[in-house]
Amino acid sequence: MNKFQVSVNERLGENTYKTVLKNGLEVYICKKQGFKKKIGMFGTKYGSIINDFVDITTNERMRVPDGIAHFLEHKLFEQEGANALDLFSKIGVSSNAYTTFDHTVYFFETIDKFKEGIELLIKLVKTPYFTKENVDKEQGIIGQEIMMYDDDPSFAVYFNALRAMYNTHPVRIDIAGTIESISHITKDLLYTCYNTFYSPQNMFIIVVGDVDVNETVKLIEENIKLYEKDYDKKLEVKEVTKYIEQDKEAICKKEIRKKMPVYMPKLCMGYKLKNVEKEEIIKRQVVCDIISDLYFSKITPFFEAEYNKGILSDPVSFDFEGTSSFSHVVINAESTKIDELKNDIHNYINKIKKEDVDKELFEIVKKKKIGNIIKDSDNLNVSYRRIIETLLEKVDVYTDVEILENITVNDIKSFLNELEDEKLVFSIVE
Repeated sequence: MNKFQVSVNERLGENTYKTVLKNGLEVYICKKQGFKKKIGMFGTKYGSIINDFVDITTNERMRVPDGIAHFLEHKLFEQEGANALDLFSKIGVSSNAYTTFDHTVYFFETIDKFKEGIELLIKLVKTPYFTKENVDKEQGIIGQEIMMYDDDPSFAVYFNALRAMYNTHPVRIDIAGTIESISHITKDLLYTCYNTFYSPQNMFIIVVGDVDVNETVKLIEENIKLYEKDYDKKLEVKEVTKYIEQDKEAICKKEIRKKMPVYMPKLCMGYKLKNVEKEEIIKRQVVCDIISDLYFSKITPFFEAEYNKGILSDPVSFDFEGTSSFSHVVINAESTKIDELKNDIHNYINKIKKEDVDKELFEIVKKKKIGNIIKDSDNLNVSYRRIIETLLEKVDVYTDVEILENITVNDIKSFLNELEDEKLVFSIVE
């Protein structure tokens, strides 16, 4: 019988159960009473910024080309003579996969084929099939994907902001890598990364829906054992050793401009922040979400003034992104008067840093955010994203709810004061 760590949130009316299998695999089950849809996810704590690590099979430190985590995601969803999306479709299940800076996830959604979905998901992730021929073919496919994103103005303005903020940190590199970097990926390197980062102690399975907790864990255990090799049984259950270069505190460049065939020029401003860990990462996400509504939404005097001047037609977005190795705010907007908008946002932020936070408006926004969290508890996608964010930071799954309930105007003011002009960069596509 598995032991469970249970996280309970009465406000959301749900429980999340966590257990760790003998091989180190973490299993999370978010019980959603009365829901028909179910989501199953198999993920690894391996994303694009992790290129320097200790090979689990040789215990030697090694470095691999940029883009290999994303490349692995593509290849695992392709079996010998079959494509994973087609295999899931044949049993009436929708599926997909994605890679971020710090994790990769494979998932499916279903109403009545949950058992079959779990069986197929585990089989696909646990049976890699890499050959020189299919690796060469994939290099061409991903190369086209990279070129497609290079032609995307929104993508260009965002990554140029990261390149302006960071000097050497791998977050400045496209998640898919570059055409040059992926040309160095081989089947042997893929197997090395797979054996290291797709080992059970570096992975997690998440289930969201109205399922029997004990029966679901039993189903997962039985299917994991089907693909367990003798080598897997000998593996010591410990964290994979990863090396991620810490960037300089100073920014790399103040501004990057790029000309592209766009009607509406784009702006991405970035404030580089000091790194934090665990709950503080979640807190920054909550604070920035409040700041976005409090200072940049359509209800604000700033938006009204910019709209009346013909500078803005849509609100400015204000978002936090970060892990324990990088941390920043990105502010996105577009306008035909891009330089005027750039100066207005910059001056506005410096202005609100000196002012007191409107307590009445703050309470309204805070109540709205709490209401959204309750409403979003009906969205299974929100539930799994919360689990992923918290498991990566090793905090309780409902940390964001607790932080939101206890947030104060002093937290907002304190964070605004962390936005320093010497750490501010501008990226413009004109």
